[in-house]
Amino acid sequence: MRHKPLNTPVVINNLAEAEDALSIVAGYERAIDEATGRMNAGIDQLKAETAESIKPIQEQISSYSKALALFAANNRKELWGGKKTLELNFGFVGWRKSTSLKTKARTTWAMVLERLKEYAFNEAIRVREEPDKDIMREWPDERLELVGVIRQETDTFFIETKKEELKEN
Repeated sequence: MRHKPLNTPVVINNLAEAEDALSIVAGYERAIDEATGRMNAGIDQLKAETAESIKPIQEQISSYSKALALFAANNRKELWGGKKTLELNFGFVGWRKSTSLKTKARTTWAMVLERLKEYAFNEAIRVREEPDKDIMREWPDERLELVGVIRQETDTFFIETKKEELKEN
């Protein structure tokens, strides 16, 4: 039979009890970090094992894909007859036209950007505009008010533990 633990409130009456509470929280956080670390190590190990075990399968897929591409290239006119896709019992093979852009020899994308600016081809330049709140935090309240912003300060309680200070058990 399972019992659900009771979530009873903790009452802290003095500084010594506050110190004890922080120690307990730090211990819990350390236990969570250790458990998460074990989980991540297990996941990393499983990923490595899986990658190693499927490597031969991926190589076989690559080999068959290359063979299918060669077969298709050698028999394009006879089998496709102007079509782009051929449906077989276990899937489709075909030709897909794609277009990509690349820079000319001795030209970088930075140089392209400068030329776009020079010729005012602004529609080809991405610009992401958004308020810079870091800058605005430095402004006086009057300027913030002018643009429709107010400064709101809140006191938020926090605790920061020193897990590394706990002695190993």
